Amino acid sequence: MMQDIDLGAVEEKDWKCATFKQVVDLTEKTDEVIAKYGETQASSMQGDDAKVEEAVEAMLELEKKARLGGDVKSTLRLAVEIINLLVALKVYQKLMTYVEVLMKRRAQVKNVQLAVIKFARKAIDGAPEDEKISLIKKLRDICQGKLHVELEFAQLSVELVEIWEAQGKKKESADIMQDVQVETIGNMERTEKLRILLLQIRLNLDVDDFIRAAIMARKTTSRALSKPDSRLIKMRYYELMIRYYGHFDNYWYLAKCWMELFATALDEETKKQLPDHPLVKDPCQALSTVLIYLCLSPNKLPTDREQTDAAAFSPWNKETNRLELIKKYSREKLVDDVPDVGKMADYFLQKELVHWPQFAETYKSVHDLHSVFKQEHCWEHLHNRVTEHNVKVISMHYKRISVSRLSELIDLTPQEAEQAVCRLVIDSDVWARVDRIDGIITFAKQKSSNEVVTDMKSSIDHVLSQIASACHLIHKESMLHAL
Repeated sequence: MMQDIDLGAVEEKDWKCATFKQVVDLTEKTDEVIAKYGETQASSMQGDDAKVEEAVEAMLELEKKARLGGDVKSTLRLAVEIINLLVALKVYQKLMTYVEVLMKRRAQVKNVQLAVIKFARKAIDGAPEDEKISLIKKLRDICQGKLHVELEFAQLSVELVEIWEAQGKKKESADIMQDVQVETIGNMERTEKLRILLLQIRLNLDVDDFIRAAIMARKTTSRALSKPDSRLIKMRYYELMIRYYGHFDNYWYLAKCWMELFATALDEETKKQLPDHPLVKDPCQALSTVLIYLCLSPNKLPTDREQTDAAAFSPWNKETNRLELIKKYSREKLVDDVPDVGKMADYFLQKELVHWPQFAETYKSVHDLHSVFKQEHCWEHLHNRVTEHNVKVISMHYKRISVSRLSELIDLTPQEAEQAVCRLVIDSDVWARVDRIDGIITFAKQKSSNEVVTDMKSSIDHVLSQIASACHLIHKESMLHAL
């Protein structure tokens, strides 16, 4: 869990603190005290609390002189030696006590505080399970609210969550991660930030906190996910967003997520990095899922801002025309490997009626085998999309039609047919008026007198234009043949 820590790296690299004028140089005295009371003498102090207290107090006294005298290097060495001694002795209660003391000392330099936390974390690996949780909690409490140790605070939170998840404490784990704001941690690696964001999204989804999951998902961008070293992270991100949109049955954005997975699976860099990923081995699975979700999507796009702004989609994935996307993906070369799904999607591109009983029988294999239709209501929603397609086709060919005749054409009862028309009218997909007394549906919008006159004028202008064109051609032929 913890790697070996380079004290020089802590002093020079991890934190650029304010510099103070050095008044004293206690290097020689520090060497003597460390040699007498340092970590190398831990075996002689084992089990003797009095000797431990004596050693720690001696080093604390010299640390105070070095700190107030501006000798930062000696202060850093003494503070770290105190921590290393207590870690070696495995006296965890004393360790936490003196960590807190060192962190709160007057005029304590920030890189000393950073080193104290880093070296104290070494105790976590060798501690028993109960002590480990107490150590992490205490170190988190000490780090909380301090900008120079916010990286350690985030890492400690992740360690605690890993332990609690193994114990089945999902709710507590999700609550702990609410305090971690990785987007503000400047010295954290980009990939580590993304992994913690994925952890936060997943934990919120596990406890059905979809509002916070959406908030966490918005903290990244498609640009960050598209870096060459983030392919696996990108795949996991969209898999989590599929869980999120699946809860709301938001088929449009489910299709968008699968488009991202399909494009990533076909990328050459992904094939090199993740040759064993299921979608890399079989991208046809992603393609067929994209087409099915596009077929399930209504023509009217979702308008809930909470959902529409949740995921970070790539710039190329901004198309809003459902039929154009069906056309695009049904023309992919890999469609030949999933012919049933490709042919099913083609029905929505044709201006012909689709008879549901025949359609359901033809694509029964898709219903039985594809994972999308394990949820039975998805097949019912596909029936609704087929019905809506049929109503739109009829509206193109009929100005007026009886409800009974409409119900025969689209294989529904009169009541269901009327409801289907009403849904499309509400979604502004078709214009229609229902006369329930006479049982007549009118698809042609009644024009005002001004619109009628305008249409007549346009028609007359068109006829006159055609006559003028014909006269010109006749005159041209007469000139050519000298008639």
